[in-house]
Amino acid sequence: MNFLKYTLLRFGLLVLVFLLSMWLGAGLVLSGVAAVAASFAVSYLFFPRLHTAAGEELHRWVSRSPRPRNRVALEDEEIEDAYVDRKLREGGREV
Repeated sequence: MNFLKYTLLRFGLLVLVFLLSMWLGAGLVLSGVAAVAASFAVSYLFFPRLHTAAGEELHRWVSRSPRPRNRVALEDEEIEDAYVDRKLREGGREV
């Protein structure tokens, strides 16, 4: 949820600064660059706890890997790993 909050905050700041820059007549490219820079700086400097929480949440989502939950699956995984290690050693490659 923190990731969504932080993303919406940055996007809202980006849109606000972009529209303000366009209203002031800065031009399309300059408004875009200013909006990206300002939204990054403001959200990073004034919301550090939300930034950290969003980063940790994203890391948890990305680093998830399916792990076997029962004893039989864990034993099978160990046997498969031992077999692959043995075949690599027989082939002359280091594990």
